[in-house]
Amino acid sequence: MLSRQVELSELQPRLLAWLQKKMPRARDLAVSNLERSGAGISNETFLFNLAWKERRAPKSEGMVLRCAPRSSPVYPDYDLSLQFRVMKALHAAGLPVAKVHWLEQDEKVLGTPFYVMGRVEGVVPPEFPPYHSFGVFFEASPQKRARMWWSAIEAMSRVHQVDWRKLGLSFLGVPKGGTGPLDRQLDYFERYLNWAKDSPEEKQPILEAALNWLRENRYVPARVTLCWGDARMPNTMFSLDGDVVALFDWEMAFLGDPQADLAFFLLLDWVDSEGYGIPRLEGSPGTEETVRRYEELTGWKVDQLHYNEVFAVFRAGIVMMKVLKNFKKLGVALDQADAETNNPCTQRLASLLGLPAPGAPARQTVRVEDVTVTVQFHLTGEGGCDWYAVCEKGRATRHEGTAENPNCTLTVSAADWAAIQRGELDRFNAWTSGKLKIDGDMTLMLQLEETISKLTR
Repeated sequence: MLSRQVELSELQPRLLAWLQKKMPRARDLAVSNLERSGAGISNETFLFNLAWKERRAPKSEGMVLRCAPRSSPVYPDYDLSLQFRVMKALHAAGLPVAKVHWLEQDEKVLGTPFYVMGRVEGVVPPEFPPYHSFGVFFEASPQKRARMWWSAIEAMSRVHQVDWRKLGLSFLGVPKGGTGPLDRQLDYFERYLNWAKDSPEEKQPILEAALNWLRENRYVPARVTLCWGDARMPNTMFSLDGDVVALFDWEMAFLGDPQADLAFFLLLDWVDSEGYGIPRLEGSPGTEETVRRYEELTGWKVDQLHYNEVFAVFRAGIVMMKVLKNFKKLGVALDQADAETNNPCTQRLASLLGLPAPGAPARQTVRVEDVTVTVQFHLTGEGGCDWYAVCEKGRATRHEGTAENPNCTLTVSAADWAAIQRGELDRFNAWTSGKLKIDGDMTLMLQLEETISKLTR
């Protein structure tokens, strides 16, 4: 995760040499426009164009190179072959999944295992800043937001209804009967939790209590289906009209109760909005109507939503803990010292299970339209300057110089800030790589991303 150990100038010729072996009949093969994608925190993703001649006819295709993490992994296991095989089967079955071309597990080629898949054209709601505050979902009308939401739910339900046996997906591990589908997942996440700790003595009281509750309250699922495992809006690509064109990130796919995916989708939407103190956008369907629509699409009764919500928060909480630990090791500035044990997921778990809160109360939801916010910019290097934005009830004005007691301060080089505004440097990558430092109330800052961007254009 977050590794930047390979320079693009070194990667491109090695990738080209490998592709030439994979496409021996291609002539004048060329790789161009190789760039890092801002997507994902558990892998490295690159975009590139591939051009060649076939029987003297020019051919070209947009490609995606996805590499296993070189350092600071998020998951204890990272089986690219699993992802590759799941995506290949689903694409062949006509589901909205990118076409995978080649898998390479020899680390000597690029320094880590990888696969290459075709690029799908569309737009993806961002994870950072959260899509309820920035990007295509934020900019859409309430009607289009609802269309995107329902399209995502429909695509997820299609995944659940595939015949995983006929598709040859038994390699994911067919669970035993009874509570076996739950036991298999709980065993994995218990191992994940222990792996993510810095030492066997480390305590994660909320997560450990949640695991005990999940063990004690197991049930027998009514059915076992293919589960996406990481069902959420930032793993979904949409057409400009708001229809799903691709589902991404299959590293957590498993065979189990499909209610786990539904609960995870709903939970992660809460995290990316109210969990961070950001209001949900108008047009975003609620839990009850989403459950009803899912039941209509599948013909199945959703009867274990509470259990699967606890399970979803438990899973997301372990991932969040590991990501925050990685951030800390990389020197990324976090907005609270106890974030590893006190975050939206542990706060939510405490609320669901009637446990004492893990720390200070969760941040209250604040609408920027209701408050006055000051954001200070400190641009360094050539062309640098100091300026600040005052956003009063949603309307922003720009001022030169330094503000007194700003709510948030951003420090970044003038060149990198310009690259961010042009879309050449991803905000998340800039932050995690240390190019962009944010001090103060990050949540308010995230809600003002689009407004502030307009001041700098």
